[in-house]
Amino acid sequence: MSNEVTALPPKPKAWVGWLFAGIWLVYLIDPLKDLLRGGHGIAEVAAVLAAAGLFCVLYIWLAQLGDWGPWAEPRWRADPLRLSLLGGMAAIALTLPAVVDPAWVVLWIYVSTSCGYSLPRPRSGPGLGLILGLLVGGVMGVESALLGVPAGNWIEIFVPTLISCLATSGVRRMQQLIRELNEARAEVARLAASEERLRMARDLHDLAGHSLATITLKAELARKLMTVDQSRAEQQILDLEHVSRQALADIREAVSGYRRATLAVELASARTALNAAGIELEADPSVALRSGELAGGVEEALAWCLREAVTNVVRHSHARVCRIRLIEATVDGASTITLEVLDDGVGADETAAAPGNGLSGLRERLQVVSAGARLTAAPVAAGFRLTATVPNQPSTKAGAPQ
Repeated sequence: MSNEVTALPPKPKAWVGWLFAGIWLVYLIDPLKDLLRGGHGIAEVAAVLAAAGLFCVLYIWLAQLGDWGPWAEPRWRADPLRLSLLGGMAAIALTLPAVVDPAWVVLWIYVSTSCGYSLPRPRSGPGLGLILGLLVGGVMGVESALLGVPAGNWIEIFVPTLISCLATSGVRRMQQLIRELNEARAEVARLAASEERLRMARDLHDLAGHSLATITLKAELARKLMTVDQSRAEQQILDLEHVSRQALADIREAVSGYRRATLAVELASARTALNAAGIELEADPSVALRSGELAGGVEEALAWCLREAVTNVVRHSHARVCRIRLIEATVDGASTITLEVLDDGVGADETAAAPGNGLSGLRERLQVVSAGARLTAAPVAAGFRLTATVPNQPSTKAGAPQ
């Protein structure tokens, strides 16, 4: 089983962000042409170029701090650096149109765009960035009107100012959602891997515990019979070989995820283990007859309970008789079926073993079947009793009782 999980996309090279932000500065060509053709003095041109260059630096710098993809760290707080850069851009955008040429009002588009991608935005609602971006559009309109810019001209700038803020804010939100989706996918992969490890741990515990207990008993019996009755000892060794081969096959199926326990198979396995331990089995015929009639998940959970209960009887009970039966009942209008495993052994020994991994794993299996499923394991007047109660759901296979 692989432990790999979905990774977040790698961070792109730095020049990608610079290029994405800088390419939009091409729209400053028109006011720059007007500056060079307007008959301004060298000092004035130099000062304007310096201010425009500073504006571009602040704009690209701020763009590098924004969330441009799912690889970026979340930036929910408007830190002082961002506010300072944004304030510097707004100051230049306010000054150049008033001092040099109204054509420079185009700078407000970049200020509005920067508000959209650099200021905090909550999961719901407009957020500070969107509000300030719209406010910037209003400031641009007021300044254009005061400077005498024709209404048609500044409206052509006002519309993209608002759209740019809305677009960058929306793109930023989409990128944040993509990042959250990738993180959620990675978390789902981690949970799936954890659940698979838990399933394997439960299956291997139940399979190995039961099979090894049977192998140990048969090996001890074969050793005792070796000098007394070699033919019986040989039969026990043959049984031991069969159990070990079956255990290996079961473990392989459990690891591959294809093994599904059934009541009939587990009852036969229980009979072998109990006989090897010298414990008489009294099994209700319905246990084997109902195998295949119950829903797959229900029967599988009961079968694992039967295996674990018999393993505890063999290991801890010192019993003479083990009784297994199914009990059908109606509780609060709902049909239920209960597996009961009762022995006449020493209940205290089994109580000491009850809190272990086996019974904890059984409770987890039952909870997967139904939240109302119950497992009880406690000593009784003469022995120990384990019950597992689940909803009585019939099999959906063709021909099964409905």
